[in-house]
Amino acid sequence: MKLRSFSKRQSGASLMEVLVAMSISLVVTASMIALMANSLGTTTRIIKMTKLTDDMRIALQMMTRDVRRSSYNANSMFCYANDDCASDGAITAATDISLVDLDSDDVNDCFTFLMDRDHDGDSTEDNAGGFRRVTSGGVGVIEMWTGDSAPDCTDAAGSAGWVQITNPDNMDIFDFSVDDDLSYSQVILDDGAGNTVSQRVRKVRMDIQGRLVMDNSISRQMEDIIAIRNDLLL
Repeated sequence: MKLRSFSKRQSGASLMEVLVAMSISLVVTASMIALMANSLGTTTRIIKMTKLTDDMRIALQMMTRDVRRSSYNANSMFCYANDDCASDGAITAATDISLVDLDSDDVNDCFTFLMDRDHDGDSTEDNAGGFRRVTSGGVGVIEMWTGDSAPDCTDAAGSAGWVQITNPDNMDIFDFSVDDDLSYSQVILDDGAGNTVSQRVRKVRMDIQGRLVMDNSISRQMEDIIAIRNDLLL
């Protein structure tokens, strides 16, 4: 008996099928790459925004800390329940905050103040404090006064006594304003005979706006309202 052998031919994928498979693979791969790039870009942007926010918050906290304690005078303690305090000279050295508009745009971008740092009741003999916004190399920067004399807001950027508290290599402070529009005076003692004692309740509002030097599309704005602890008797 004669046996016959049968062979079965295996056919491969056609050219059209290969092209279709490659096209689908390219589309899927491109979509994955685009998704990863977008995710990485979003992460990088978030990191930059967080860095900018942190740097601006640190600068604002430094200013807030000093503003809250500004015009402190050790003799102010004698004014508690003392209706003669305003007339006996106990707080004559307590000087209010001075606001200065450096660029004549009706916005104060520098402020200075006195503080009785050695607790002797005379704040005029101690180092004064101050903060301002100036432009350095075309970039806005916040400077703090650390000198041993009265600060001059009109000094050139980087002058002796003024120290940068924001980094112009990373951050551009393009707007800074400070005002005391929320401050008010109130009568705290009235003897009914026309003799009154008033106090000045002071509130300072600061607004700071900054952006990244390397990516100015990333910007932040912060505002704080500070109640001065040392009210002035008038």
